[in-house]
Amino acid sequence: MPEQDIRSALLHLQSGRYRDAVDAFLRVAQSASSPAAMRADALSNMAVCYLRVREWKNAAGCAQAAVKLDAAHVDAWFNLGGAQKALGNGLDAMHAFRRVCALRSERLDAWRYRAIVAQSIALWDEAIECWTTVLQKNGDPTAFGGRIECLVQSGRAPVAEQETAAYLARNPEDVLAQYLHALVLSNLQRFDEAWLLAQRLHGNPALDLLSAWVAIHTGKDVAKSMLEKLPESARKHILRLKTARADDLPDLVAQARSWLARPQADPADDLAGLHFQLGRMADDAQKYEAAWGHYTAAHRLLGRVQPYHEAGRQALDTWLHQRPWEAVSPVDYGDPSWIFIVGMPRSGTSLLEQILDQHPAITGTGERHEMQAMAQAFFADGNLDAVREACVTFARKGRDLAPDGRWIIDKMPHNFLYAGMLLHLFPRARVLWCRRDPLDTMVSIWRQHFRGVHPYAHDWDALQDTYRWQETLMEAWRERYPGRITEVRYESIVENLEGTITGVLGWLGEDWDPACERFFENPRKIITASREQVTRPLYRDAVGSGKRYGVNVI
Repeated sequence: MPEQDIRSALLHLQSGRYRDAVDAFLRVAQSASSPAAMRADALSNMAVCYLRVREWKNAAGCAQAAVKLDAAHVDAWFNLGGAQKALGNGLDAMHAFRRVCALRSERLDAWRYRAIVAQSIALWDEAIECWTTVLQKNGDPTAFGGRIECLVQSGRAPVAEQETAAYLARNPEDVLAQYLHALVLSNLQRFDEAWLLAQRLHGNPALDLLSAWVAIHTGKDVAKSMLEKLPESARKHILRLKTARADDLPDLVAQARSWLARPQADPADDLAGLHFQLGRMADDAQKYEAAWGHYTAAHRLLGRVQPYHEAGRQALDTWLHQRPWEAVSPVDYGDPSWIFIVGMPRSGTSLLEQILDQHPAITGTGERHEMQAMAQAFFADGNLDAVREACVTFARKGRDLAPDGRWIIDKMPHNFLYAGMLLHLFPRARVLWCRRDPLDTMVSIWRQHFRGVHPYAHDWDALQDTYRWQETLMEAWRERYPGRITEVRYESIVENLEGTITGVLGWLGEDWDPACERFFENPRKIITASREQVTRPLYRDAVGSGKRYGVNVI
């Protein structure tokens, strides 16, 4: 009987006999006489068993089956989030933990895991929100640390400085307080102040690495010895390479390559970071074949933790062409109107935003995640009410961020997927489609160590497919919403900035402003991969740069 099998299964689970528990739960799940709620419970508990024995795919499959039976099964969603997190499927894990938080807001473990996953895929605003929720409910210092790290990573170090200074004043001997304030001061390049705190940190590799970094920037004699005392790691090699004298570089490069040639236990992201560092150094030496080899090795590592799923892309493509969002009534809150800058990464989106932000009528707000998160949740659950609520909140946020502006920018490149949805939901919105030579775009992506989830970027064939998909989707959106999407070519900006931007501004109903030419003086802090390029005058070296690697695109 199902009830007897459930009792037996729970006893096996509590006693750590996970295989026996799985067999008993499976009988319940497959029993036609078991109520749907009981079958969902059995599947959720099967997921727990598989999580305990680290069989992540089986755990995810059981939890997914459970939520299909019972969409409000909190534990099943939580187990699904844990399994997807272990599999490296950050966005799927995020969706699951979001559901737990929505269904049962008191589940602090879900808020914590949601924060951790959001932080790992660079969803800084969401991570800050989640860490803040945990902090407010139980005052956990580690939650405060997570919040501060996300504030720093998202370019809000001045806010973090105020918070860490107050925290340190209350806890002057606390190691976490010292570390966090030193981290913030280091980010603000106030290294002398950071050193007063950093020299007191010791006993943890992360603390010691920060101390060495600060010592190097303050020119302390102990900097080199501090660095050499650290255990061997990818981050240590990166720091060595970044701070070495030119005469020492050949030996340090050889040491890093030799170290990488042996199996290492460092996180894949750290190992990939070292490959990217070596690749950039090979680029500087015009050793393009060696550089390409390091970039390829880096993506091979990242591809293991961010696998690309062609079936998932096809499912999303089918859904996008069905346009289910057209059942949602549009949102119109007046000025400011949203400008969505979209396109492939490395196609000039950051440069275009930095230029337009100089215009007095336009406010740039960087890569926002709200609309991407809304679209992903809608794809997963089809909740029309949640879509409109998210859009109303987003429109109000625009007023808060630019109360006197006529236009406000969301520069999330991957919104090319949802450009049609956004144009329907925001009838006054416009889309600027950034385009760049295909080879230059894809090579630039291949050379880049992205922070966040970019699974297509780790496979050269998948990268080409994604580029073509972007082109096809954007042409479809342009045909469906004539006059509301305009194309901006990176090469045109480089060759004729004033003429190109005058055309864009005219399309928006605005006049040219000479401040746009001085985009590199914009005080906004850029945290995307293009931060170095947009803080100096235009240069033409990147045009045609993809040809030097001897690769082709289909």
